[in-house]
Amino acid sequence: MMNEIVINYKTSEKRFATVENDKVTKIFIEQPQDETKVGNIYVGKVIDVKNGMNACFVDIGTDKHGYVHRDQLPSYIQNEDPNKQYLSISKFVQKGEKLIVQVKKDETTIKGPLLTAVIELSGKRMVYIPEGGYIAVSKKGDEESRRKWRTLVQKHQMKHEGFIIRTNAFHSSEEEWLSELNMLRQKYVYIIKESYNLKPPALLEKSSMFENELMNELTHLTNGKVISDDQQLLQRLKQNHHSSEWEFSFHYSDENIFATYKIESEIEKSLRRVIWLENGSYLVIDETEALVSIDVNTGKFSGTKDFQDTVLQTNILAAKEMVRQLIIRDYGGIILVDFIDMKNEKHRQLVQKTIEEEVKKDSKYTRLVGFTTLGIFQLTRKKTKKSLAETLLTQCPVCAGRGKVESPETMAFRLERELLEKPFKEHEAVLIELTDEVKTIFCGENNVHLKRIEQSLHVQLFFSIIPSCRPIYYIRHFGSRKEISAKMNNGY
Repeated sequence: MMNEIVINYKTSEKRFATVENDKVTKIFIEQPQDETKVGNIYVGKVIDVKNGMNACFVDIGTDKHGYVHRDQLPSYIQNEDPNKQYLSISKFVQKGEKLIVQVKKDETTIKGPLLTAVIELSGKRMVYIPEGGYIAVSKKGDEESRRKWRTLVQKHQMKHEGFIIRTNAFHSSEEEWLSELNMLRQKYVYIIKESYNLKPPALLEKSSMFENELMNELTHLTNGKVISDDQQLLQRLKQNHHSSEWEFSFHYSDENIFATYKIESEIEKSLRRVIWLENGSYLVIDETEALVSIDVNTGKFSGTKDFQDTVLQTNILAAKEMVRQLIIRDYGGIILVDFIDMKNEKHRQLVQKTIEEEVKKDSKYTRLVGFTTLGIFQLTRKKTKKSLAETLLTQCPVCAGRGKVESPETMAFRLERELLEKPFKEHEAVLIELTDEVKTIFCGENNVHLKRIEQSLHVQLFFSIIPSCRPIYYIRHFGSRKEISAKMNNGY
């Protein structure tokens, strides 16, 4: 199996794509305006302590002060009082003191950044939490492997330390894991020492979501070829994966690296609503504020045996492509899949088994809920950033994001109602700008509607056709027939 990671880094917009067996399986894009502070570590100053909220506000240099809950303070976590949950935050932190914090969520237009004082440092094989006090092991390993690693970590765990053991640790030796642990411990000691020398607010450690995501992908796939258009980035990647099975290559051509490796066309496909499958069936994908819905259709595929066999083949193929699209488009939250109805329970189980196998390829946590009583397959996927569509697309100014506009008929009948509501006692003519299709509906066949409306209002209606990508009208001028005719002749 040949893995390639293609990186377009030399432009303002940073992008990488993962290609497995000549098929794009992941696309990650970071634009400058989306640069996040999540993961950044600061030495901040406690500005205010709110006992009623059990939280404090910390100045880290952002426009709004950051928010830290009491339960995210090491002093609270390490307190051995069995009734500590009843203690106010002022028992654990004081106004004016220095506090090392890490950003969990970026600030918004309404709220400041969400912070934690329980620092996390990420490695290839673990997330090291110096003040965490707990051990968690990846659920992707079997029970024996998970038990083995929990025992191994406990053997080396120092007081207050916490660990999240990544799936990649299962393929590592104890010596490799210990080497990484010592490196992360040294990094934390360095951060603490640096905080003594800095006046808050100050940045201690900057986290790059793009490079973190890239490192995670290298760790997840374990081997292959990395091609980039930036030499310095390649050097950093080599330093972090010097003993790995990855080959690193520089893209010398002036041609856009994504065009060379045919990634641009894949991005364009990933923004389409309809995805055709190789057997002639297709998926219809819709992303809303609340959820992502995917509808499976047989399309041109008729199969070779009975109808239920055709349905099963289509649903299995759709299940594989559905998971691939979730990863490429980076959808998160609730996902509902309307497979073609299956009468046979064994067929449903086969489709669910296919999904279970496919989500193992996903580095993000995905929970399969299963088929509902209505036959809809439900799953959830961890959301850490905007989806690909949210990053690359903006709301349509014509339809306001609905995907549909008001029809010519709707606009024509609205124009009629609006005219009937106008007082025309002092005017004998009206100039209306409108699109051709609205005028056609408004006037009716042989101008039957136009004549009726003019007789009812005792006015003459003048029309000026305007170009527009949607049906529209504007009532522009009222006046005498002579005035409106003059305006028409003079282009208003």
